[in-house]
Formats: sequence, structure tokens, C-alpha cells
Amino acid sequence: PTAAPLGRRAAVAAAMSFWGAKVAPGQAAKVDVPAGEVLHLSQACLDPAAASGASARVMVEQKGTSFAVAVLKEGGQECCALDLFLDLKEATLKVVGTAAVHLTGYFESGDMDEEEDEDEAPAKAKASPKVEAKSSPKAQVKATPKTSPKVEAKKVEAKKVEEEEDDEDEEEEEEEGEESE
Repeated sequence: PTAAPLGRRAAVAAAMSFWGAKVAPGQAAKVDVPAGEVLHLSQACLDPAAASGASARVMVEQKGTSFAVAVLKEGGQECCALDLFLDLKEATLKVVGTAAVHLTGYFESGDMDEEEDEDEAPAKAKASPKVEAKSSPKAQVKATPKTSPKVEAKKVEAKKVEEEEDDEDEEEEEEEGEESE
């Protein structure tokens, strides 16, 4: 039973490979994308050698429009986690600002969604339509649950004890105040 999930993980791991690039300000990332794969951009970090107060924006340019996906500043937010899948045939990664940025991620098969859909289809077909739970009025939780008389009695007793302790504290404070006068 556990062999299938482990095998699936191994297949997914084999389908991914690390990618990283150091991109200077004003430059675009140079990426050689393997055929049939997309880039999963996972993180953007300022170059550790960035000058004090330096900043950079990571931009994705697609169809003539630029989008800021990370705004980094030395001494502030120096790293940003991302979860972007990019088809670099249609998009460009650029860095704007005064500092270089380290971009990291991994390549993943562009048809991973199709493979997952194929794996899920048989599981869905096997599912019984009776799986859907129907709620009955009896199963619904009431807003004000009833408590037993014993529980109520304990609550009342606890409240009395608490009030008595408060009264004793007040008496002690009054006595201390009278003594100091």
C-alpha cells in the first residue's frame, strides 16, 4: 500500500531540478529552460554583498506588462518566498533597483497537472456517490447546549467561593488602610 505513494514521490522528484541565477540590477535573468518544462520560482534574496540601504524589485514582464513579485531592501526584507510557475517563452524575469538579486527555484514538467489529473481520475471514478453526508436536523449542534444539574450546581458553588474570596481581599485591604492612618 505504501509503495505507490513512494513511487509517485520519486517520479515527482525526478521531474524537478534546481535552478538558480544571480541577476544584476537592470538585467534580465538568463534561463535555459529544458524542453517541456516550466520554472517554479521559489525565492528571491538580495545579494549578500548588497550595500547598506540597497533595494531591488523582482519584476515579471509578460505581454508588455510588468508585475512586481518581490520588493527587497537591505536591512529590511532581504528575502521573499515565492510560488510562481513561469513559462519563460511568454515571460521575462528582471531586476530593477540598486542591488543584485539571487533567484532560486526548480524546473518541473509542464504537463504535471495532466499527470496528476490522470492519477486522480480513477480514484474519483471508484468513489461511491453515497459518500456525501446528508445532515439531519437531529445531527445539527444547538447553539445553547443543555448542561446537567450537577454541572450547574458546581458552577454556582465555584462562583460563591470566588465572591467570598473577593470579599475577604477587600476586607484585608480596608484593614491595612485603617492601620496606616
